Amino acid sequence: MTSEISHPSSSPKQAALQLVIELVRAGKLSPLQGDASNMISIYEQFKAHFEADKNRHAADSAFS
Repeated sequence: MTSEISHPSSSPKQAALQLVIELVRAGKLSPLQGDASNMISIYEQFKAHFEADKNRHAADSAFS
C-alpha cells in the first residue's frame, strides 16, 4: 500500500480503505472479533459518506 494519504474528495474508496486499516492499526477495530462483515460494513459506511461528500462538493462547485 502506498504511504500517500488519499483525500476523500478525490478518492473515496481508497480513503475509506485507508481509514479502516488505520483503525485496525490503532486497535480500535479488530479483525479477530467476529467475521469480516463488521469491517466490510464500516468500510462501506465510510465509502458512502465520502462519496456523498464528494458529490455534494461537486454540486456546490457547479453552482458557484
